Amino acid sequence: MNETSIKKAISTNISKYRKKSGMNQKSFAEKLGVTPSRVSNWEQGLNCPTIDILFDVCEVLSISINDIYGVYPNSDMRLAFNEQEMVKKYRKLDSHSQEMVDLVLGKEYDRCCNISNFIYQKLASAPSMAAEEAIEYGVNVTHERTDIEINDGDF
Repeated sequence: MNETSIKKAISTNISKYRKKSGMNQKSFAEKLGVTPSRVSNWEQGLNCPTIDILFDVCEVLSISINDIYGVYPNSDMRLAFNEQEMVKKYRKLDSHSQEMVDLVLGKEYDRCCNISNFIYQKLASAPSMAAEEAIEYGVNVTHERTDIEINDGDF
């Protein structure tokens, strides 16, 4: 990454995460102890916060320095803002609460996989019946596809 692309990433991400956190430039500036015009200049890419202020920016926005740079070394996985919030909340739970979250997540994951497999099998054998049963299980099926022909040998 060159200096120009780093500045662009920082300005874009300050704006993005500030908006996602629900703050306007004025309230964000107040939390940092800077002027709103300074925040505006950062977000427009006219200048860049110093490294000390950059860490304060991350703290106020509850994000990592990697988020502000948009760089995630040694990882192919990026978390969306709401996923990051869930991870932060999860880490603040006691061990019993984490076990309960793990239990519910595991059960819901299994349920969704089972519903998907069930519908897949039903579609292979009887597409119209599968749609009715999917609705019964709470799966959103709006209509049966009529533009394709499904044969038992296709699956």
